[in-house]
Amino acid sequence: MSTSESDPAVATRETILAAATALFGDLDYPGTSIRDIARAVDMLPGSIYAYVDNKEAILYAIVSAGIEQFVAAVESLDPATAPDLRLEQAIRAHVDIVAENPQRALVVFHQWRYLGDESRAKVITARRRYEEFFRATIGEGIKTQAFRSDLDVRYATLTVLGALNWTPEWVHADDPSSADSGRKLADILLAGLRPVDEDTP
Repeated sequence: MSTSESDPAVATRETILAAATALFGDLDYPGTSIRDIARAVDMLPGSIYAYVDNKEAILYAIVSAGIEQFVAAVESLDPATAPDLRLEQAIRAHVDIVAENPQRALVVFHQWRYLGDESRAKVITARRRYEEFFRATIGEGIKTQAFRSDLDVRYATLTVLGALNWTPEWVHADDPSSADSGRKLADILLAGLRPVDEDTP
């Protein structure tokens, strides 16, 4: 099959995934049926299966692609950058990706648990790659004294990721202030990690 012949099928599949993302965001995965997705893209329910295997396959495609986008963003950062600045870049990149499509990010970070065992295991592996970036960066920051020496790496990592995972709840794509949300969140989180200046009154 030539590229030109396959493009319409790829475009249709992407349309289905986009519609499903919006529906999963509004109704949650269990509350959305294949019929709902088909109606959203003006197709017969049976026609959907020419492009996807089933509803779970749709969720896995959304979640796996979404997580890989976040992983790619942090793994592309220069490892030679100071750890505190690298962490700031990662936080800002995370918020920027969320702002592109908050509904998709909400599905990616909160609905992967609906996946079956095999798909969930793959997603967990990708999530661990993302978590490991933050864990390693925070650990490096402690060693280089960019961060406080008394920090518990595990709890510091969970605190940062916990804050990031909920950004889809308050970051909105059509909000002009979203462009500055990453910097503001990074300032707050990094303030809790950096050493306290004892000379500050």
